Amino acid sequence: MPIIEQGWLLPLRRELQGWDMSVINRKKSAVPKHVPTKGQAKPRISRTSFKAGMVLELRHRLQLKQADFARLLPVSVRSLATLESGAPPSEAVARKLVEIHRLTNALAEVIKKDSLGWWLQTPNDAFDGLKPIEVIDRGESDRIWSMIFFLRSGVPA
Repeated sequence: MPIIEQGWLLPLRRELQGWDMSVINRKKSAVPKHVPTKGQAKPRISRTSFKAGMVLELRHRLQLKQADFARLLPVSVRSLATLESGAPPSEAVARKLVEIHRLTNALAEVIKKDSLGWWLQTPNDAFDGLKPIEVIDRGESDRIWSMIFFLRSGVPA
């Protein structure tokens, strides 16, 4: 017997529009169709998250050349120039931009703003002689986040 016929408290039929009725008829909880299932989570970052000039501002804040910043995203230099002129980034590039923006903000708390670009380009013994920009490029930014954590907390590593 379907749940509706059992007299369970459910919203009116017009309120059920957009709900998967087969789920209700199988005596399971009603789940709206728009709720993503496992592995289909909707991204929180939209392509329009970045306004015109924000990409260029981030690159200037990091004091990086176009070629170096494009390598971090990873996009071509020409694609980066298009993004800097105000074109919306793809979802993958938008995610990477958000990651770099968050990392930049965290680094600005523990490194002088004027030294940020120099620090990114200088080999660092804490990263096995790699430049921090190379660590980010390799996808190992968690090592930098760990360093930021220890610097913020004042705990020696």
